[in-house]
Order: sequence, then structure tokens, then C-alpha cells
Amino acid sequence: MDQPARKLVSVVNIVELGPVYAEATTTEFHLVSRAGGWGAREIAERLAHERGHRYTRPADGGVTEAELDRLLAEANALILSPSLNGGGGVMAQPEDGPTAGRTIGHRVLDRLSADRPDVHVVLLSHFLTGHGVNHRNHRVHALALRALEAHLRAGRNPWTILRATWLSAIHDPSYQIRLTQDQYADGLVSTESLARAALAAIESPEVSTGRTAAVYNLSIPGAERGDIAGQFATLVPDFEAQFVRELVAG
Repeated sequence: MDQPARKLVSVVNIVELGPVYAEATTTEFHLVSRAGGWGAREIAERLAHERGHRYTRPADGGVTEAELDRLLAEANALILSPSLNGGGGVMAQPEDGPTAGRTIGHRVLDRLSADRPDVHVVLLSHFLTGHGVNHRNHRVHALALRALEAHLRAGRNPWTILRATWLSAIHDPSYQIRLTQDQYADGLVSTESLARAALAAIESPEVSTGRTAAVYNLSIPGAERGDIAGQFATLVPDFEAQFVRELVAG
């Protein structure tokens, strides 16, 4: 039986940033970036290289404005994965969630919006952002993500927002990736599945741009890997993505 033709994908220059919520307002650096936001950076880098893409991220620690500009100069896509990693093995919540989210938006997204409005931003958010403050597991960083999501939607860059459900480092071949726009989605997603969803969004901007979706796994033994791009195509664009921005005469 003939296999379906594989979609030809152009080489993408992908940059990953993990701005730390608790250090969003630092004055020593433009931002502090560390692993810990989504737990899939090595997996995403491996998968990206396997598919012929370039994948770059700064070393953990402080990032200056000049370093950020160099990173983004040749980028086609940005994976933005805000992090709770406070350094030294400490997980740190921001003191003020909305302020942390808006500050990350100003320092990263406003810079892109002004200089590189063509870069596709994939924001790794969290399902608790949809549930709001009434969820028993609500944390301050969910407020930061809500502010950052809004900041991204209001900018000039194409965007995709992926809200991870409960993350698991264990991946089983039976796990199928599912996307849903249910605001109150719950479930479990492996870090590998989240990485694959992010790469699918980057490789298929024509169907993923302007969408927000929670990501979870269903275990279906024996099933072939699903078409993630096809799932993106079924999603309804976010409210903000349904309007064409027009210049207003002053």
C-alpha cells in the first residue's frame, strides 16, 4: 500500500526563549532565560534537527538586548516558554503575575512587533490559564500567562498559543496528540507530544496562526500518528485574529 506523500517543509530558523517569571523585571539584564517552562527543549531541538530546521536558544542566565537582537535577527519562529526556574533548583512564582506577564511582553514581544513582525510566535501556555482563579491548582503564574497571551494577541506577529495540560516526561507510542479549544480542558500530555505540537504549528502557519488550543494525549494502541496540522485547521481563529488591521488616518 502506498504511503501518503510527506508534506515538504521549508527550513525554519527556530529560536527558543524561557523568560523567568520571577525575574521578569530585572534591571541587570534585558531578561533572564532558563529551562523549566515546558520540559521539552531537548526533545524539540532533536525533532527540529531531524526535520532539517535550525534550533537556537541562549545559555541559561541573563540575556542582554544585544544578545536578544542577535538571536532574533535570522529567526523565522520563536518558541516562547516562560519558566518557573528560579535557579539553583528552586521553582519561583512571580510576586505579581500580571506585571510579570506584561513585562515579558514588553521586553520580548514589543521588540519583535516593531522590528520583526514576520516572526511566528508559539507561546507555550498552561491549561490553568483557561480555568481561571477558581481551579484548586491555580497559581500566580497562570495570571502572568493570561496577561502574556493577551499581549501576544494584541501585537503584530502571527501567533499560536498552546496550553499544555499536566506534563509528563513519559511518552508512550500509543499516545495520540489532541487539540481542543475547550476553555476548561484537562488531561495529561507528554513533553514529546507538546514538542511535536509546537513544531507542527511552526511548520503549518497557514492553519495554526491565530489559534489557541489546549494539548492533551489519548492512548490509542496501534493507531498511526495523527495529523496535527489537520487538527489546527479545524480550530476557530481567536477573536483578535479575525480582524484585518487597517491604518487610521491621523
